[in-house]
Amino acid sequence: MPRFDYEVFDVFTGARFQGNQLAVVADARGLSTADMQTITREFNLSETVFVLPPENPQNTARVRIFTLGYEMAFAGHPTVGVAISIARARKLSGDLRLELNAGLFPVRVDLDRPAAFAEFQNPNLPAERGKAPDAGLIEAAMSLPAGAIERDAHRPRIVGAGANFLYAKARLADVRRAKLNPGAFDALDLHETVGVLLYADGGEAADARFHVRMFAPNAGIPEDPATGGAAAGLPGQIALAGALKDGTDRWVIEQGFEMDRPSRIHATVEAHGGAVKSVRIGGEAVPVMKGQLDF
Repeated sequence: MPRFDYEVFDVFTGARFQGNQLAVVADARGLSTADMQTITREFNLSETVFVLPPENPQNTARVRIFTLGYEMAFAGHPTVGVAISIARARKLSGDLRLELNAGLFPVRVDLDRPAAFAEFQNPNLPAERGKAPDAGLIEAAMSLPAGAIERDAHRPRIVGAGANFLYAKARLADVRRAKLNPGAFDALDLHETVGVLLYADGGEAADARFHVRMFAPNAGIPEDPATGGAAAGLPGQIALAGALKDGTDRWVIEQGFEMDRPSRIHATVEAHGGAVKSVRIGGEAVPVMKGQLDF
């Protein structure tokens, strides 16, 4: 019976048992797509990644990312976590090049810190991706009162940067008290959209630029403690709202507090003329466990 080594990391945190959990299968050669989906469901985490040899030998690895429901072209915390896993295993530091279904992702890894840190450059700039549902439907899906979702400059939009999310802004108190209503969520009729990202200015930490929550029941994720893919698209929503300043800005995006898994996502956004020109997403990750999978 073949055996596959794996590690589990907590990502977007420097402390174990916080952040977003990630399983990394270090050498997935011999596994089919169906096998990968089955193993992902066995781990029962929001995402599992499978490392394969690169298609281009100049790159570091090919990476496939699975949620409980389906394969993702790109997701943020898997990209950060798998880069740190590869760097630790191969004793690398500095620049890695990861082949994802959504493109080639340059990642810089720093292992010389109390908790390893990785930051990727997203080759997919955020852009609006179709018509968003009515704000009232989002309020119902999030168990929020009428008028809780902003309808002006920050009105709900579907924005994608390798993966599409529905962005909706509310007051911090409303973001904190939101609760998934599965039946009403189905009425959003989100096709090719991972889930809903609620966001508010500020947060728990003094340096937090945004406090966010992400709900994706159709991907098998009722709520996610840290969503780097949604963080990568958030600058596009802010730009469309006319609130993105030119130059280089660094954000801390906090998430997971309502789940008792606090996370800190670092976003570096470059803008010119009110448009996004570059997005880098980074964060820490810590190993929690490792073992072998019999399959």
